[in-house]
Amino acid sequence: MAKVKIDVGAEIDTLTKGELDDSLKAYRAQGDALEQGALRGIKYFRLPRLYATPASGTVVLGEAWAGQSYTDQFMGPNEGYAWSIRRLAVNGLGTGNAPDVLNIYRNGWHSDPVWQLNGNNFCYTFGKAELLLLPGERLIARSVGSMLATVQITLTGDAVSVPAEMTGKLVL
Repeated sequence: MAKVKIDVGAEIDTLTKGELDDSLKAYRAQGDALEQGALRGIKYFRLPRLYATPASGTVVLGEAWAGQSYTDQFMGPNEGYAWSIRRLAVNGLGTGNAPDVLNIYRNGWHSDPVWQLNGNNFCYTFGKAELLLLPGERLIARSVGSMLATVQITLTGDAVSVPAEMTGKLVL
């Protein structure tokens, strides 16, 4: 510390430029370490693609249906992880005055839907904790009513994944 003499005869210690630089470096390093810790475990990725071709005016993505087995298609975190879905988009739905509708469910279409896509509004983005999938949960999509579409329907999107014990990081 540099000493400065004041007219009243008192002495005070002040920082030198070098001491201030060292102090700021240490402060920044501590902040960088905290930020890295906050981000550790968070991974952005593209969702696995789900697809199926409508049969008899209906389609289900993400599980077996109407005798067609798509059990190899799975959209959900493995045990020990949680996902925050950030974007969902569907291709192939009929458009117009009465567009094809696709309900989005967690863990099966026998539960309440969590979202709905249609041929006119086929892509949505979600906030940090608006559409969460916890360990072992999966996303299923199922048509509502009779569909116009006869081409392959695909569901894609983006998500953020964290280890399950860090699920709180998805909402920060």
